[in-house]
Amino acid sequence: MIKKGAKILLFEILNRYSVGELVDLIGKDIVAGYEKLVDKSIAKADLARAVDILHGFQIVSQKELREKFIDRMSPDQVTSCINGFLIDAADSVNPPEGIDNYNALNQMAIKWPDKFIEILGFKDVLELNSLLEDGIRGITTVEAEYPMYPYQQRMVKKVNALFRSIGKNRCLLHLPTGAGKTRTAMNIAAEHLRENEDGLVLWLADTSELCSQAGMEFSKAWSSLGNRSVKLYSYYSDTNISLGGIDNGFLVAGLQKLNSASGSNDYSVLYEQLRKHVTLIIFDEAHRAIAPTYARIVKDMINVNEETLFLGLSATPGRKLEFNSDEDEELTQFFCGNKVTLKIPGFESPIKYLVEQDYLAKAHFINIDYDGNKILLDDAFANQKRTDEIRQALSEDEARNIKLLEVISEEHSKGSSIIVFACSVEHSRAIASMLAFKGIKAFSLDSKYDDSESRRYKIAGYSQGKVRVLVNFNILTAGFDAPITNVAIIARPTDSLVQFSQMAGRAMRGKRSGGNLDCQIYTVRDDIPAFTSVAQAFSHWDK
Repeated sequence: MIKKGAKILLFEILNRYSVGELVDLIGKDIVAGYEKLVDKSIAKADLARAVDILHGFQIVSQKELREKFIDRMSPDQVTSCINGFLIDAADSVNPPEGIDNYNALNQMAIKWPDKFIEILGFKDVLELNSLLEDGIRGITTVEAEYPMYPYQQRMVKKVNALFRSIGKNRCLLHLPTGAGKTRTAMNIAAEHLRENEDGLVLWLADTSELCSQAGMEFSKAWSSLGNRSVKLYSYYSDTNISLGGIDNGFLVAGLQKLNSASGSNDYSVLYEQLRKHVTLIIFDEAHRAIAPTYARIVKDMINVNEETLFLGLSATPGRKLEFNSDEDEELTQFFCGNKVTLKIPGFESPIKYLVEQDYLAKAHFINIDYDGNKILLDDAFANQKRTDEIRQALSEDEARNIKLLEVISEEHSKGSSIIVFACSVEHSRAIASMLAFKGIKAFSLDSKYDDSESRRYKIAGYSQGKVRVLVNFNILTAGFDAPITNVAIIARPTDSLVQFSQMAGRAMRGKRSGGNLDCQIYTVRDDIPAFTSVAQAFSHWDK
């Protein structure tokens, strides 16, 4: 069995790839861009190291990459791998007969991919995936320490009191990012299920990360707060459970998947049956609820039963920066003007109270300035095509990228855990690659190149502190919970106060919630200068 650490072994094998093969794995444009930036060629060893950091797990887990990887192994390494299959599972794992060792190892890796991944040193990833998949497999039975902070207890009481009022069945719960919206809502859901034995709570979210978080959080909540066993159903991402027979319990559903079910001939009848049983809907990131497709799902569920309760969760209950916008008015009407918001006597803003009490980290806002092309604000967001052009231009600005690398490197040297919000998918991959060239282990996370398995691997590696830089585009703006984060670098332009608040909030988990006393929020100066206060984002839409 292979004795070496996985990192050393992978690096050795990757060094047998040609320079061209390594460049293809990273991306020709990325490599060319960095070589132009530093005015010299990247050494082959540095290319191999970058591939190891950026794509090591995918190379051993994805079939199309794994075959070439096995082909580059030495005969002794191939034999050692085959022996690794046989040592722990001699009765069930037998190498194919009549073929050479390379083909035998390929076939064994296809038949037993998890074993191959374990032999190559990624056993911890398999164990983690096993735990996480419990949240997305479909149906689990939850049996019964889920305390709330005093301000969360008050919010629960206010929401429940509103729902008990005659004619009040819609409400938006307004809590700052990092203040525990999910935990507060789970207490409301648990109380609802305790009081309604036939109750069915439908939790709606639009990303698999938010759905997975909700499923795991309900398991923790009900284990402490429940009065009986209930079913937890997961209907999102690649889950394949049927909607038939779901008439009570807790259902976590992805909005896109539920929308597809409503229009599918195979699922339309089951979707109609589900509508009749839902008694409480909880919509995460509820400022998105008025999007036509999402609004239709909510109305579908509510219109069958007038007693169905609807609770929205948001740190930024608005859509547009300008006051009195049509979309903000529509959002207000969607929740019938009922908003339960955190207010602390003696504090102008609840943010100040939460920071003072160490529920939130104290944020230090820092501008990143650079000598490059600046974007005129009025021009930057004229339309989506123009916005994409601006982001592309910014992502290719050498002076801007050099400054970003300097800031990330400096914070990394201090031991910080850093989330970077890039201009685009390619910009995210480029920044992570450039950091790898400099010897800094960083992951790029995106919806284009990562599958669900590699996304879980990268997020887990970051959350556990094994990797301290996580670069992304449009993945981690909402719902991502990693208290270890103490630095957020907003390297993408935005005119959205909602989006800015969500990005900044990733670093603001306080000490009492497993986070930090202080955090740094870096904003590249081509961003909107007025966005330097999460308190501003929290109170912006109060009127």
